[in-house]
Amino acid sequence: MQTRYNAYLTVYLSLIFGIVLSLLFVLIEGAAVGATRAQAELVADLGLDSVFAEYNRELLEQYEVFFVDSSYGGKTGGTGMVEKHLSQYMSYNMDPEQDLFLAGGTTLLKLRNPYLEIAEVSCASDENCMVWKAQAVNYMKAVYGGDLVARVQEQLDTVKSNGLNSKDAMGELETQKQAFEEALHEKEIVEYGAESEEGYSYQKVSGVFDRLVGEGLLAWVLPDGASVSKAVMDTGPYFSARRKNGKINQGTGLHEGVERPDSLVDELIYGAYLMKQCGNYRAPKTQGLLHYQIEYILYGYKSDAENIRACAERLYALRAASNLMAVYADSGKKAEAELVSAVICTLLFSPELTDLLTTLILGAWAFAEAAVDVRLLLDGKKVELIKKSGDWNISLLDLFTGNLSGSGKGGAGLSYQDYLSIFLGLMNRDTKAARSLDIVEMDLRQTAGNEQFRIDRCMDYMKVNFGFQDAGGHEYVFYKKMCYGD
Repeated sequence: MQTRYNAYLTVYLSLIFGIVLSLLFVLIEGAAVGATRAQAELVADLGLDSVFAEYNRELLEQYEVFFVDSSYGGKTGGTGMVEKHLSQYMSYNMDPEQDLFLAGGTTLLKLRNPYLEIAEVSCASDENCMVWKAQAVNYMKAVYGGDLVARVQEQLDTVKSNGLNSKDAMGELETQKQAFEEALHEKEIVEYGAESEEGYSYQKVSGVFDRLVGEGLLAWVLPDGASVSKAVMDTGPYFSARRKNGKINQGTGLHEGVERPDSLVDELIYGAYLMKQCGNYRAPKTQGLLHYQIEYILYGYKSDAENIRACAERLYALRAASNLMAVYADSGKKAEAELVSAVICTLLFSPELTDLLTTLILGAWAFAEAAVDVRLLLDGKKVELIKKSGDWNISLLDLFTGNLSGSGKGGAGLSYQDYLSIFLGLMNRDTKAARSLDIVEMDLRQTAGNEQFRIDRCMDYMKVNFGFQDAGGHEYVFYKKMCYGD
């Protein structure tokens, strides 16, 4: 008799095993996909880390900022060069054993990167150099903290509120001088040299104007024994000229999360940054192409001599306007000038012109004092922005005896560098930023390996699109963003 066995347990187990096996395959596949995606993400991160680790060392050394130079010291640059570097770094991370030369060594994932594109970059020169300024301003805030520029802002407000930077004091006095002489001419008085017993004469007042206006101001105000740098450069190859000709690289500007440094305080902080990093007449940067770099930023001439001359003239104009305001408000000095003016006008038989001549004498006094001020500043001494009576270096007697060297005492107040900070705060922001990048290029090109350096090739932010494939043909597409400061 044949025995019959029930097989329901075997069938049940077979069905369960098929389900479990399918689940196991799904889990293995999922683990493989997860591992591959994790490796792809890691490869991308490590690649970007490696690219951003290639920041230009000279930029960090000289200017305390981080940027990737996409030319890598070559003549050309751009995102293509960076993509090539990034691809090379990722190839090592996709196959860590490729340099071990192991026979039969392989990676089970066989990750590949057939697609790589840098979709966005921030170039240092983007948005009128806002990308560069953002790093510079953030550096100053991080290192120095607190209120960096309260004093400069106060001085700037004083200059603006009193019109010291815009007033044409010399032009006004020349107009008054012409009016005075025309009045004498109408009275047929042509001899101005009549001199009082005290040595006062209109000829001497007029001579002060001629001396201040006619002679080369720089030679007149330079301290004894001082010399001027002979450094000269050609502006053509540098950033400002290239931007004017439309020959600079363009990125996408400031990236998300970066505060735009366009407030007045930020602008003053940027001025403080330039004063820290760049040379000037009192503290020249002798290893730079130009030594007086702040003066170049202010005036843009191709030589140190032209820039310091322009700076001396502007200092002179500001100091003259300030001294003129101070001397008009000084009752003691005004009384002295009125007395001398009355004596001179009596000699010229024109007492009705006393008030006009008083104005001219006070003006000559203020301008002679301004020349002494500039000499003191260039010699490293300090001069108050708005002087009090006791701060003056030239007396009225000095004016008429021709002793325009002054006491040379200087004192409390603002230094030459302080006045430069004020001028930086007053100048056009875009021009200041562009010329400061000229200086950066000049400095960097003096260093080994950076002879072709261009600031508009330098990047501090990237958005990169990645496309990976594994051994099973699965695709992994994503993007990564990275910037300095993250």
